[in-house]
Amino acid sequence: MLNASSPLFRRLWAYLQERFPPVVYTVLVALFFCSAFLVARAWDTSVEMPAMAPVGAVVLWLAFLHLRLMDEAKDYVQDCQTHPDRVLSRGIVSLSLLGRFLVVVILAEAILSAMLGSVAFYWWLGVIAYSLAMRFEFGVGAWLSRRIVLYAITHNPVVALLALFIFGTTGAQWDDRFVFYVLMVSLGSLAFEVGRKTRLPDEENAGVETYSSALGRGVAGWFLRAVVVLGGAMGVCTVIAVGADGTQFWFAIALLGFGVAVTLLGAGVQAPAKRVEAVSSLFLLLSFLGVGVAAW
Repeated sequence: MLNASSPLFRRLWAYLQERFPPVVYTVLVALFFCSAFLVARAWDTSVEMPAMAPVGAVVLWLAFLHLRLMDEAKDYVQDCQTHPDRVLSRGIVSLSLLGRFLVVVILAEAILSAMLGSVAFYWWLGVIAYSLAMRFEFGVGAWLSRRIVLYAITHNPVVALLALFIFGTTGAQWDDRFVFYVLMVSLGSLAFEVGRKTRLPDEENAGVETYSSALGRGVAGWFLRAVVVLGGAMGVCTVIAVGADGTQFWFAIALLGFGVAVTLLGAGVQAPAKRVEAVSSLFLLLSFLGVGVAAW
């Protein structure tokens, strides 16, 4: 039985399986990285997939992990009360152990991002700086935590910085049209965030604030739908901007349209939490696929 004296690897693996499923995040990172890379290359055809591209994907994966680890420290007291069954709450891993793990992860990111060149490294520094500001909730944590929508909006720009980091790994010349992609991925990640915290009244967990508990189930659902529509629109703008045409264009639009439609239909007022989370996750993944196909 797993406990605090079990081998370190087993304990960390149990934590990752529970809070940062490696397979799920590997798929997410692969789609994110490849779609951003392909979009960046669309306007600079001299860019080829460099041998170091997998290193950039690893840095992105580690960046998502360090964001998760920072959240653990920030939410520890509340999570012990509302999620006593978690590996961290049960003491199988400790907060100090995860803190040391976080340092190792960030050092690995620093070394690997430096190998990708100065542009990528500077964007990575931006990610680190913003994530540290997030960790300490911009110095207004007590005030911000009571405003869940503003909380999400202020934390969302780290996704844009990650997209810009990916652009920096390509060596491509900057093109303002990449902003469409940045907006698409920012809105897609916001939709995912709202979707995973939107529940029916009987699914709410006392002490855990959600968009549905703060705004009401109906308003939270419409907020999610509005974000999805805007994200889909930015996806379409990205497809047009990369110059896709013919079958490639319509296939990309079909993927984006399907993602929007499924989310609008699946996130209805009576939809259970698992369905809402599933369709908002699907929207994000199909957005990556759609623009990736367009830019291929």
